[in-house]
Amino acid sequence: MMENSSSRISYYHYNAQEYTFFENVSPEECSSLVQHSHVNWYNVVGISDRVFMQRVADTFKIHPLVLDDITNPNQRAKIEEYDDMLYIVLRMFFLKEGKIDDQQISFVLHDNALLTFREVETGLFKKSVGEKIALGSGNLRKNGEDYLLYTLLDVIIDNYYLVLAQIGEEIEVLDLEILSSPKDNHLALLQGLKGNVLYIRKNILPVRDLINNLIRFEISYFDTANKYYLRDLQDHMQRNVDEIDFQRDQLASLMDLYYSLQTHKMNNVMKTLTGVSFVLLPLTFLASLYGMNFINIPHANDPYGFYEVVAAMLIIAIGLTLFAFRRDWLSTKDFSNRDRS
Repeated sequence: MMENSSSRISYYHYNAQEYTFFENVSPEECSSLVQHSHVNWYNVVGISDRVFMQRVADTFKIHPLVLDDITNPNQRAKIEEYDDMLYIVLRMFFLKEGKIDDQQISFVLHDNALLTFREVETGLFKKSVGEKIALGSGNLRKNGEDYLLYTLLDVIIDNYYLVLAQIGEEIEVLDLEILSSPKDNHLALLQGLKGNVLYIRKNILPVRDLINNLIRFEISYFDTANKYYLRDLQDHMQRNVDEIDFQRDQLASLMDLYYSLQTHKMNNVMKTLTGVSFVLLPLTFLASLYGMNFINIPHANDPYGFYEVVAAMLIIAIGLTLFAFRRDWLSTKDFSNRDRS
C-alpha cells in the first residue's frame, strides 16, 4: 500500500539465508511482516507528519515520551531504556554537495526489530548499510538487530570524522591565505568556521557519553559478543573529540595570528608614515624659513641661492633617509615572504 504522506517507511527483512526489501509500506503492514527468525529494520523518513508518526507509535507500542522526542528535531544526544525497548537519539552530520549538513536521527530497538527515524533521506544508510545487506557482504546478515544498530552508529560516527576532515582542510587553506596576505573577509571566514566547530562539538560530545552508557547497559537481547564492537565506537568517538578540540584550538590560534598580522601591518604603515615625516619635516622647516617675507634673508640676492638651498635640502633628505634605514625605522618586513620550507 503506497502512502500519500510525506513520511514513508522502507523495510529490510533478512537473516543469513534470506533477504527482502520493501520500498514503501504502511505502519499497519509493518506489524504483519515481523518475523522473529529474521532481523527487521524499519527505516522511517519524515517525522513532521504527526498523524503518520502516531500510527507508527501505535503499531510498535512506542512510549508517548519517546514519540515526543522523535518528532522534536532538537534533542540532545542520549540513551533511554524502557521496559521492552531502547531509545537512542543523536545528531548525524554529513557532506552534501561539499557543504556540511546535519539532521537528527532516532533509534528504537526492540527484540528482532530496529526502527530508525530521520528528517530527510540522505542516501548514507542505503549506500553504507542497505547495499551490504542486499549483497550479503560482511557480518550484517549473520548477526541480529543489535549488530545492525552498531553498524549504523559506526556509519554516523565515521561520518563525523569526514566532516571534521573537511573543516580541517578549510582551516589549512585559510591559514596559508592569512599568512600570505590577511584580508578583512578572513575574519568572517574564521568566525564561520569557529561557529561550525562549536556547533559540532556541542552535538558530538554527548555522543561519547551515549556510547559509554550503551556499553554499561544490560540489555537482554543485546548480544554480549557485540558489545566488544561498541568499544570500537568508543575509540572512534574519542578520536573525533580529540580532533575537534584540536581544531578549536587551531582556530583560536589562527584568530590571534590574524589580529597580530593586522596589528603588524598597521605598525608598518605607521612606521612608514613616521619615516616620511622624519625626512620631510626639516625640509618643510627650511622651505617655510625661506618663504618668510623679510627683506634681509641670507643669500636672498645670491643668483645661486635657490640652487644652494635645494642642494642643502637634498643632502639633508638623503642623510636623514640613510640614518633612518640604518636605525631600521623604515623597515616594513612581514611574514608573507618567509621561508616555509
